Amino acid sequence: MHRPSLAALFVLLSVIAPAQTPEQDLKKALAATPRNAQLHLQYGLFLSDQGRMKEAIDEFAASLKLNPRQPDVVFNLGLALLSEGRATEALQLLDNHPSATSDHLSLRGAALNALGRSPEAAQSLRRAVTLDPNNPDTLYDLAVTLLRIDAPAEAAQLLTKARTRFPKVSKIHAAAGMAAYAGGKNDEALRAYETAVRLEPNAADLYAALGDVYDAVGELQKAEAAYDKAVTLDRSSADYFLKYGRNQAKLQKPDLAATLLRQAIILEPANPEAHFELGKLAAAQSDDKTAASHFEQAVKANPNMKQGWYQLALSYRRTGQQEKSNSAMEQFRKLP
Repeated sequence: MHRPSLAALFVLLSVIAPAQTPEQDLKKALAATPRNAQLHLQYGLFLSDQGRMKEAIDEFAASLKLNPRQPDVVFNLGLALLSEGRATEALQLLDNHPSATSDHLSLRGAALNALGRSPEAAQSLRRAVTLDPNNPDTLYDLAVTLLRIDAPAEAAQLLTKARTRFPKVSKIHAAAGMAAYAGGKNDEALRAYETAVRLEPNAADLYAALGDVYDAVGELQKAEAAYDKAVTLDRSSADYFLKYGRNQAKLQKPDLAATLLRQAIILEPANPEAHFELGKLAAAQSDDKTAASHFEQAVKANPNMKQGWYQLALSYRRTGQQEKSNSAMEQFRKLP
């Protein structure tokens, strides 16, 4: 779901000079006093604000090496590592420099989630929420993690209280929508997501999720409007174009569906679902050669796509490639 940018989360210390300090001045100061831990931290924060995370990591690490007793440096370094996809290193850092603060525990939960260790993440996030129950970001992370570990009752209870406490925080309503949708309560999910998009009308991910719920209840025109808004707000997401393309196929608009699905492939060339959907569109138009090509790419990207193998077998058979059809059907039968 929609989250604030990582750069916005970096902790600024009151002893640090203003963020607008020119980079050249910081470099000169560090050249004069290279063992000044605070200057390394300040430069790291400057670099992170510029989106230069790899360089920021080096500066945070230098600061921590000079003065290991800096909880804020540990947090910023862990956050920078996580933002660069280095979750294992982030977790190791946080565990080597333990802290009982909510921020530390919340970041540890994020690192564990990134490593697929959601039950442990939930434990860390529960402690973080207990320490700071007024942080909607941590509440959201915990709710999503609880849904991931199949604890919907706990998530629902948490979110009921959170929506009362934070009625104007869109992500809390979005999490409630997620929980309701997962539990098959589509009407409740719709109300929650509709509230979320009213509160944050420029969040593409919220519109995409709203479109999913509209689709689930058969409101295809409303889903169309939601997906259109999502791709208008964010044209970099292959997933949004995929969802919109499927929607257009259901609305019997194959040409527009194909255009949207091709855009998904431009953004993500090996997207198996987009290739599968394009294959179905081509097969419906009796263009079995094109269909086979897309189904081939779909199963290449995802060898466990059972329906991909089945449709590929049919396309091969229609194009007279019986041996290939038999082989594809055999792959289909092997999959659970």
